[in-house]
Amino acid sequence: MSSPRVLITTYHQAFFVRGGGEYEIYSIADSLKQRGMIVDIYGPYSRSLEDYDVVLHFSVHGGGLELLREVKAGGKPIALWPNLWVRNPAEVPPSLVNAHVELADAVIFKSASEEQHFRKRFSLPNEKARRVALGADAVYLRSAPHGLFKSLYGIENYALWFGVIEPNKNQLAACRVLREKGIPCVFVGRSREDAYFKACREAAGENVLFLKGLPQKSEIVRAALQEALFYIEVSHEPPGLSAIEAGLSGCRLLLSDSDWSREHFGDRAVYADPTDEADIARGVDDVLAQSAGQRILADELRRFCLPEAIDPLIDILRGVAR
Repeated sequence: MSSPRVLITTYHQAFFVRGGGEYEIYSIADSLKQRGMIVDIYGPYSRSLEDYDVVLHFSVHGGGLELLREVKAGGKPIALWPNLWVRNPAEVPPSLVNAHVELADAVIFKSASEEQHFRKRFSLPNEKARRVALGADAVYLRSAPHGLFKSLYGIENYALWFGVIEPNKNQLAACRVLREKGIPCVFVGRSREDAYFKACREAAGENVLFLKGLPQKSEIVRAALQEALFYIEVSHEPPGLSAIEAGLSGCRLLLSDSDWSREHFGDRAVYADPTDEADIARGVDDVLAQSAGQRILADELRRFCLPEAIDPLIDILRGVAR
C-alpha cells in the first residue's frame, strides 16, 4: 500500500491540558500530510472509521481503551504509540498497558531507551516492536529577530523550561535552585495541579515568569530559546521534544540524567540527578561554564528534523495497513 489513509486517536481528555505529547500529535499529522498522506485527527470532523486504512493511537491512558476496542471490532489495524515513561509502577496498572498492546498490530518507540524501559514493566511481543525517531521542525535552526523575547517580556539572563507544570516534571526543584543562584526562570506551559503551581511560584519568588503558552514554531518561541542562558528540564521522566528544539536553536542544555538523555545528546548536554537539588545546582554551574552559541549540537540534531524524520513512521504505517 503506497499511501494508507491514517486516523490519529488518543484518549478522550488528552487535550484538556495540552502539553508536549498533544502538540506532537499535531506535528506528526502535519508531517505525514507533507509526505502526501491522508491524515485526520479523530474528532467531529474526521471521517467514518471505514474510510481509513490504519489507526495511529497515542498513549496508553485508560480513557482510550474503549475507543481502541471499537477500532479493533471495526477490523482496522492499530499502530500504538505508548509515549510512556513510568516512574512509579503503582500509578500505571500493567493490565491496562498490556490490554493496549494486545489490541495493537505494532507498538512504536522513539528510542532504544524508551523501548527497554517499557519491556521491563509490560508485555511486548518482539514482532510488534517498532522504532522511529523524534521529529522536530527544522524551523528551530532559523534565527529569530535579535532581542525579540527580551524586549517583549522585559527579562534577560534567564533559564527556560517548556512543559506542563506538574510534580513529575519537577519544576519546584528548579525554582528553588535558580532562586538561590539568582537566575530568573521562564516556564512556558499550563498547570495540571493548582497546589503545585502555587508552590512553584512561592519557591521562585519574583524572579520567575510563567507563560501559559507561546505559538509553536513562531519567532517568539525561537527567540525565547536563542536568547536564554540555557534550557533546563530536570524532570523525573526523560526530557522530550522541547529539549531537541532547544538544541536545534543553539541553546545550552541542562537535563535530567537518564539513558534517554544520553542516547540523544551524548556529551553535548549537562546532566543532573533530578532528585538531588545540590546536583542540579552543580549542573547550573557546569552549563554556564560552557561556551554559548555553539552550533555543534544543532548540527548533530539535524537527523531529527521533519519532514524527513517521519519516513520510518510512514514505513510502519504502510506495513501495518497491508
